[in-house]
Amino acid sequence: MAQVRGPRVAIAVVVAIAIGCAITYSQLAYRMPDLNDQTLAASGEEGRLARDGLALADFGDSDGYAYVRTFEQVVAMKFLSDKEIAVFRQGQATASRATVADTPQGRVVAAVVKMPDPQIARDTAAALDQLQLDAGMQQVPAPPFVHRAEVREPDPDGRVHYAHGQLVVRLDLAAAPGVDLGPAFTELIDRQLKELPADG
Repeated sequence: MAQVRGPRVAIAVVVAIAIGCAITYSQLAYRMPDLNDQTLAASGEEGRLARDGLALADFGDSDGYAYVRTFEQVVAMKFLSDKEIAVFRQGQATASRATVADTPQGRVVAAVVKMPDPQIARDTAAALDQLQLDAGMQQVPAPPFVHRAEVREPDPDGRVHYAHGQLVVRLDLAAAPGVDLGPAFTELIDRQLKELPADG
């Protein structure tokens, strides 16, 4: 009896190990990111826009753009000019996130766009800033590696571009009536920099 029992126990152990391995693999596979979309380590506070590294600050109630995952969907939002779109496409923009929010400071439009590498992200941010200056906006002092441009008349508006690794961050504030654009925009910029610091 003991001679039959030994092989049965061994077979049961092997089966149990195989089942355990199958369960572990299925759990790991379920949690693996989509390499076409979630290729960056998480950054910023945990939340719906921070899980794949394309982190946007919480600027308030969004106008329903949580579905945005690609640069072409950003283009469809129609807040970028043709020249800005061309700069992004030249840099081969891919995965993206965007939000639009009405805040006490004014209307905020923010986007984070993935580029192929950090150098292209830096070059794209600089080129986008230059387009703002060419359009008549004025350069404004900003934290290191951050490009900030503003216009005061007739409608106060501020725009920021910077790189975080291989990401380009764009932030736009159309100030509400009676709001002082400078300090209001600074507060929003600081909020976004806590999520994705400018690094080049």
